[in-house]
Amino acid sequence: MVNLDLRAAEHARHLRYAGIAAAIAAWAVVVLLFAIKIVPLDVYWMSYYAADYTHGFVRRGLAGELVRSVPGHYFPVTLGLRWLSTAVYLCGLATVAGVLVGRHRSERRLMVAMLIPLLPFGVPFAAYSARPDLFGGAALALFSSALVLAHSRAIAMAWCVAYGIAIAALTLVHEAIGLQFALGAVLAIIVLGGALKDTQGLGALLAVMPGVATTAGVATFGRHDVAAELCASVPHHLMPNPFATVRSPTTLLHYVIDGQPRQTDYHDWVCRNVMPNYDNRIADAVRTVGHIGIVGLTMSLVFGVFAVAVTTWGLSNVSGVPLRAFAETLRGRMTWVIAGLLLICPVFLTGYDWTRWLTIVAFDVAVVFILFAARRPEIEQEPSPKALRLFIILAIVLALIPVGTVPGFGGPRMV
Repeated sequence: MVNLDLRAAEHARHLRYAGIAAAIAAWAVVVLLFAIKIVPLDVYWMSYYAADYTHGFVRRGLAGELVRSVPGHYFPVTLGLRWLSTAVYLCGLATVAGVLVGRHRSERRLMVAMLIPLLPFGVPFAAYSARPDLFGGAALALFSSALVLAHSRAIAMAWCVAYGIAIAALTLVHEAIGLQFALGAVLAIIVLGGALKDTQGLGALLAVMPGVATTAGVATFGRHDVAAELCASVPHHLMPNPFATVRSPTTLLHYVIDGQPRQTDYHDWVCRNVMPNYDNRIADAVRTVGHIGIVGLTMSLVFGVFAVAVTTWGLSNVSGVPLRAFAETLRGRMTWVIAGLLLICPVFLTGYDWTRWLTIVAFDVAVVFILFAARRPEIEQEPSPKALRLFIILAIVLALIPVGTVPGFGGPRMV
């Protein structure tokens, strides 16, 4: 009789998690369909590949060179790259989840794995922040996972070198990548890079400095005052333009119900909203951030801090692994962590998407924490009823408030 009761309880538990997983999968499909069919912002994401090196060395020029390598197919290639960034990033998150679950199927592992797509940097971020820096996020996820699986110093060091080279190349696609994921790389090496032994410092330099140096090179040697030349090379093509209609939650609702997106010429839209930034220098970018105003920046900061807090607190409570255990692994290496944090500061100074930057900080920390938690004994323990309730509440809240879709507040409106 006892065995039957245990078997029934086990069956009910399996059904519960299968149902939750199915609900999250359905939610993810809806989010992606929203980005594909209902509110497609591709006119903006594709613009990240509009500049190339035809008129000299410019920031993000390598992105345009990728498109130019397939002449005559600008729009299929740019749209493909836009969705490739989303797909590669989601594969990176899936890799982290795979390492987390592995051969051990404890309830806490499954709950954390199911939370990953819901977190601020999860599926909504992949769909509605489809910039090239998603490639950098995927690189960090794969690098962190590789460090967990590396069992020799030579292999771990090779991963550091490979990651540094990849990030340097990606920084030529988007100049902020070299700084955005520096904190994550430092944390990964300290917390997960045990195979590096006494060469962690060298590993950190090889992983981080190529991207930082490339960012500095782009800032120093990148051409400015080239907006007109770059604009002239952008092709014409009619595309849906939700930016012309969606100005508030109310107009978004009307836009979704009406289902008739306004069309705009891609060339005109990019030249009007994106290309003027290529005339700007660093001082101009800093002034642009200042023009957002204290209200917009404060709202962006608060919303982003909320994303970081919910991510770290939620993962800790659901996994059962205390944050202080994670912090203890950083003891003696806090100088490195502070350096990683300082490296992302220029991104805040020159870009007003403060919620987005903090979401990336949450990603940097969370990826390493998840892989750290995967090796802790607490995650094997059966969750308490309180932990189960917290997991369900957290999943519902994150599904209803997709933080990753919000880059910030108060930015200039694109039309």
